[in-house]
Amino acid sequence: MNKFIVCLMVMVLGYLSTHAQIIHDLQGKPYMEKSYTEVDGTPYLIDSWTGATITFSNGKATNVKVKYDLVKDVLLFQHQGDSTAMYFIEPVKGFTLTNGFINESNILPLVFNSGYPAIDVQTPASFYQIIAPGKMQLLRHYRKAIRTDQAFNSATVTKTFAYTDFYYLYADNKIIRIKPSQKSILAAMANKSTEMQAYLKNNTVDYKNDAALAKLFNYYNSL
Repeated sequence: MNKFIVCLMVMVLGYLSTHAQIIHDLQGKPYMEKSYTEVDGTPYLIDSWTGATITFSNGKATNVKVKYDLVKDVLLFQHQGDSTAMYFIEPVKGFTLTNGFINESNILPLVFNSGYPAIDVQTPASFYQIIAPGKMQLLRHYRKAIRTDQAFNSATVTKTFAYTDFYYLYADNKIIRIKPSQKSILAAMANKSTEMQAYLKNNTVDYKNDAALAKLFNYYNSL
């Protein structure tokens, strides 16, 4: 009986410790959207709260509902008490949207990671969708910016969220922006030119299709 009680106490303490860590990881700062007033559209990748698995830089992981702000390039979570949007205190390494989809990409699930070298307006904290993992990764970065327009001879000013996205290659600790075309991709894969040319003779690749691009890169990474 004593052994049973001891084991039970150990299990309870372990649960409480894990639960306390999760609560700590999900503490955050309130997120203010005042800068988005009177702007048409949404700053988010997906406008509704979406279930996600979060991986922190310290190795911890948890599940929570999130929104990804493409203007500020920051991930937010939904406070369980009052549904307030919150910043994470712990740095987020990556996240997987477990039940979300977007029109721009047909890769599921949507997996995002950070920690890449700075390029363009991105920093190492910026998130990229992983189209293809491996020794040569194909990444996609989504952005939104607030665009202000004023018609000629009019005092009316309109603000909208302008959307863009770019593809990047990451290999040998270096990142470059790339156009998803046969010419640019084959140039990056020049060390396996013979094999890739043979692959393309037997396979039609739609370079506007993320799943097709993933298949192409997965083949290259298998060589």
